[in-house]
Amino acid sequence: MKAPEIRECLMAGGAEPQTSTPEEFAAFIRAEIPKWARVIKSAGVDPN
Repeated sequence: MKAPEIRECLMAGGAEPQTSTPEEFAAFIRAEIPKWARVIKSAGVDPN
C-alpha cells in the first residue's frame, strides 16, 4: 500500500486502500462473513 501507483489503481476501482496487521485483517474478514452471507441469502444465490 506504500506504492502510489498501487494505491491509485485501487482507488480508481473504488477501493479504499488501508493497511492493518494480520490479526486486524482476520477480524475484518470474520466480521464480513455474516454480512455477505445475509446478502447472498436474500438475493437467492445458491453458493454451490
